[in-house]
Amino acid sequence: METKSSSLESPEQRAFRMEVRRWFEENLPPGWGTPVYQQPKTDREMIDFLRAWQRKLYDGGWAGLSWPREYGGRGVTLMEQAIFLEERDRAKAPLEWGVVGIGMVGPMLIHEGSEQQRRRYLQPILTGEELWCQGFSEPNAGSDLAALRTRAVRDGDEFVISGQKVWTSRASDAQLMILLARTDFEAPKHKGITAFIVPVDSPGLRLVPIQQINNTNEFCEVFLDSVPVPAENVIGAVNQGWQIALRTLSYERVVTTRAFEARRMLVDLVRACMSRPPDGREPSISDPIVRSQLAQLHCEVQAARVAYYQGIARVMKAGAPGPEESAGKLHTSELCKRIGDTASAVLGPAGVRGRVEQSIGGDPSWPYEYVTTLKHTIAAGTSQVMRNILGERVLGLPR
Repeated sequence: METKSSSLESPEQRAFRMEVRRWFEENLPPGWGTPVYQQPKTDREMIDFLRAWQRKLYDGGWAGLSWPREYGGRGVTLMEQAIFLEERDRAKAPLEWGVVGIGMVGPMLIHEGSEQQRRRYLQPILTGEELWCQGFSEPNAGSDLAALRTRAVRDGDEFVISGQKVWTSRASDAQLMILLARTDFEAPKHKGITAFIVPVDSPGLRLVPIQQINNTNEFCEVFLDSVPVPAENVIGAVNQGWQIALRTLSYERVVTTRAFEARRMLVDLVRACMSRPPDGREPSISDPIVRSQLAQLHCEVQAARVAYYQGIARVMKAGAPGPEESAGKLHTSELCKRIGDTASAVLGPAGVRGRVEQSIGGDPSWPYEYVTTLKHTIAAGTSQVMRNILGERVLGLPR
């Protein structure tokens, strides 16, 4: 399943793809992607490695590819950025350190932030110096985000924020948070919301990590008790935060589309099916039913790749993501889950048994892959929410 460029790819785009591929080949650590690579063993080692990798990407000119040059980006189109992402997953290279900042907050600040905010916050996102988290969901305002209850009250040159957030990704490692709070308590629930930049070390802000089934605690509960935030940290206009949230979430739906990740998972599954089990039985690939299942998944993976590039072309034409991009998120998160389900059925207990630990740079961890595919049907908007968006905002169906 070697990645091939599309026949519609221009010579310039093909040359860009080859440049990206060479860079990964020359810059990934020795032994990367093989059992001999010594993976980070602790959370601290993992964080240090990912920060250093993000800095290497920035120094090599591969961070914020579609961002304007004046803010540290490379100024290429979203199509080149998509090619980079495909080659990254082909090489099984690490994800950028801070997908919230790079994929969501950065593009949103470029369009909605003040010039002062862009100058202050954008470049440290790309270098890995500052990590962002997203303070949107609340215990009673997850899928119905507009029902949020966190309050921000104006007090001179600052706002005082009190409330609770939950499922806040990477909050324990982050320095900054994009946060939604209600500033007009009489307005309808989709109005009267404001977006803020909140330093995570602010007085009155407390984090409580959430232990997950995939053996990580990347999510946190966030408690805010009279947290002071300067008025200059408002993004856009006061009481216009719902528009900020929609733009941020639309970028999230693009960056969390898992078309290339699905391909990488399927390649690993095919290789596992071609290996002879320890008990000496024939490899799983010898079973015609297994081959049929893998062939079906291969067709779906290729369709997801084409749909992703079509979506990127649509975003480039419109200037920003629209509700249609929820289709890619829905399809690919469910596709990854089907690949995980197939791996569990085909490889059997011996193939998927073990500790739920993330693999970075070595052999895949199928226990981790399986439980993580479940998470992705919830994170960045549940599959049910994606179906509602497509039905109401794309197809025009009644509520």
